[in-house]
Amino acid sequence: MTATADSPRVTAAGKYFRLGGGKFLLKGVTYGPFAGADGLPEPGRWARDLELVRLLGVNVLRLYTAPPAAFLDACQAAGLRVLAGVAWTQHVDFLRSRKQRREIEDIVRQAVRTTAGHPALLGWLVGNEIESTLVRWLGARKVQRFLERLINAGREEDPGALFSYATYPTTEWLVPDNADFCAWNVYLEDEHACTAYLARLQNLAGNKPLLVSEFGLDSLKHGEERQAETLSWAWEACLRAGAAGQVFFAFTDEWFTAGADQRGWDFGLTTRARRPKQAYVSLSSWLPSLTRPGQGVRLARTPSISVIVCTHNGSHTLQDALASLELLVYPDFEVILVDDGSTDRTPEIAADFRDVKYIRIDHAGLSAARNRGAEEARGEILAYTDDDCQVDEDWLTYLALAFERERTGMAGGPNIPPPARTLAQACIARTPGGPAHVLVSDTEAEHVPGCNMAVLRDVWKEVGGFREEYWAAGDDVDFCWRVMDHGYRIAFHAGAMVWHYRRFTVRAFLNQQKGYGKAEALLIERHRHRFGRLGGARWRGSIYEPSRRSLTRADGIIYGGQFGTAPFQAMYALAEGEFPHLITSLHWLAAALVLLVAGWWAHPLAWMGGIMLAFTGWAAARKALEARLEARYETPAGHLLLWFLVLAQPVLRGWSRLRGCLRHGVHPTGPWLSGPILPRLRRGPGKAVSELAFWSAHSRDRDQLLSAVLDECRQHHWPVIAGEQWDTWDFQIQRSPWWILRGTTVTEYHPGDQRLTRLRLTSHATRFNLLLSLTFLFSFATLGFFAGKYALWLLGLSFVYWLGLEFHHGTLATQVLRLVTRTARELGLRPLAAEAQPQHHEPEPPPEISA
Repeated sequence: MTATADSPRVTAAGKYFRLGGGKFLLKGVTYGPFAGADGLPEPGRWARDLELVRLLGVNVLRLYTAPPAAFLDACQAAGLRVLAGVAWTQHVDFLRSRKQRREIEDIVRQAVRTTAGHPALLGWLVGNEIESTLVRWLGARKVQRFLERLINAGREEDPGALFSYATYPTTEWLVPDNADFCAWNVYLEDEHACTAYLARLQNLAGNKPLLVSEFGLDSLKHGEERQAETLSWAWEACLRAGAAGQVFFAFTDEWFTAGADQRGWDFGLTTRARRPKQAYVSLSSWLPSLTRPGQGVRLARTPSISVIVCTHNGSHTLQDALASLELLVYPDFEVILVDDGSTDRTPEIAADFRDVKYIRIDHAGLSAARNRGAEEARGEILAYTDDDCQVDEDWLTYLALAFERERTGMAGGPNIPPPARTLAQACIARTPGGPAHVLVSDTEAEHVPGCNMAVLRDVWKEVGGFREEYWAAGDDVDFCWRVMDHGYRIAFHAGAMVWHYRRFTVRAFLNQQKGYGKAEALLIERHRHRFGRLGGARWRGSIYEPSRRSLTRADGIIYGGQFGTAPFQAMYALAEGEFPHLITSLHWLAAALVLLVAGWWAHPLAWMGGIMLAFTGWAAARKALEARLEARYETPAGHLLLWFLVLAQPVLRGWSRLRGCLRHGVHPTGPWLSGPILPRLRRGPGKAVSELAFWSAHSRDRDQLLSAVLDECRQHHWPVIAGEQWDTWDFQIQRSPWWILRGTTVTEYHPGDQRLTRLRLTSHATRFNLLLSLTFLFSFATLGFFAGKYALWLLGLSFVYWLGLEFHHGTLATQVLRLVTRTARELGLRPLAAEAQPQHHEPEPPPEISA
């Protein structure tokens, strides 16, 4: 059975899911796993359970195993969709061998293939909560790439299904770049903490839907009344955060995992006998009536809002923009279209929309049009969008919600590029320089673009409106800075999204960048301190745009807590430094060209200029290759065009800005650089020494082993320290001025009380060792240049020095390995040889509940 026009499949669009022509609010509950085949109960139980699920008001069942076709048919008959999971060995070192990786990929392919195209199948979660210390052991980036590989494999089998991976706060950054939506399992019992964390997750999700893929409370510990209360406010917090949906854990207390029926907690909305609890009764009284996210948002008040659209010859996108405004769901708003002297079909298009207040003015620029719209508006809030935007149905609801925060004078949300129509548009969306919001926190902005900007009418008057010298751009930046200078906050809400078309042609994009450069010259005239000496605004916050690296890309520095056990582990991106921006700037290019010309008289200068241009090309190529284009444009031609745009954008914008500054006689007074020139370099992984494995049948794990090893080292008076919050190792031993030895551990949890603990020992040269080695190298190079006959003697001496270092290194490593092995034996851990280590081919039961 496959999807048809009568039974379409759910898609991901911007921050939300959609079904057919409308938004799809994912209301889910987990089901199983049970002791029966496929992790499901007996088929006779399906009908009764699915009827209870339907009466609850949810529309999605989340499974932890691949469903049989018969179960999907039953779900379709009940009006339910299934978010399925795949059981594979994610509780062990699954990246150890190429064979094992292929086997896991085959498991995913087979699971997806058997149900491909079924209309009841919403999508797949290719994994669930890979344990944080195992991710640290394997390498966060390697795990992320493997999950992306699994998603690609599944998508090849069923292109119409949605794919993602369910992570949790301890590895919140572990989100595949190619996921269709972002899923987090979140168990927070405090309403304030949960609300704040959802705002963080929204920004981690970026332009994708946020799904809370698990949330629940144990009624055995907290009682049914507390469970019902918590699930109610959790659902409201989810909707107020603008999330695309939420899945409750679980439908029933019956829960079979790790080969046994689990009775230590009761997370179900029904008992094992399927008696509805208070939470079920409470949710079923109002959950069925909710059909879209904004519908469940309760506002303290509903201020009147005037939506203002300004256009100048924008007829090719204006029709869709006004049509989207007709779908807005908000009790009190008006739409004003300000025609800034258009000469195209704008008046005819406006006449087709009777509820739109049409105002025509002589061509005076964007700021004048925005001011005229504000003068004609009656609303308490002025909400601006552009003629090349399409707003979400709940846009005004979330903007109004943002204004409920204290001292808020402005608000905005994300502007997301829709699926590209051309290769040029796809590349432009990934090129720096587009409209983007700048955040100083998860809920507060330093700048919101004019295509998705709202301001209190009284604040607009207080700051004096938009300055009309900004004809095409820059007015929103100037306005945001003036609002903040008046003491107001700019609120940001991820749910208040608009679709915003980027330029359709390369020429249009380059002209846009030249216009931005002119606008920046005007901004420098009034805000000199906010621009660096080399040009470009200096923001306090972070710029959020598609061309930037994903905030969930697993290649930063992780705060993991001691031994990697912190319950909330955040990733902090490594600072890129100013060098990548500097070498693609107009100033760098001009200096390189000057050196090339000077090389006509002095050849070394030409070489220097050539090297500078090579650095520029390398930086642009690196940016172009790192960017992820839409699947159909992910081609060499696409990346080549992106490389050209990355090269051209800063040069054209910088040239236009420089000309404007010279024309107006102004120059920025901000800092020359806003950070270090070179990026912070990641410390290497060190030299692999050995890896040990220890087996326990009595629940002994890494905690006991680490504690015993540290105690044993101290008893032997070895200089040992335990790893700290930012370290990726567990202990460090330095018994020599030449070498540092570090140990990292992980425990694999097998059925029952069986545990397999691994320890990896790596070595690092000390600074003294590195300094002495560099001295030998420099001396060898110097003697080879000035006195070649002595260089051979130095080479021989260096070889003897190296042999001594290696012998000393081997002796130290052997001593540490013997100590660890002896300590493990005393704890009752059995060392395993590599060939004797267990092979893991059995499917993994779903992970336990997050703490």
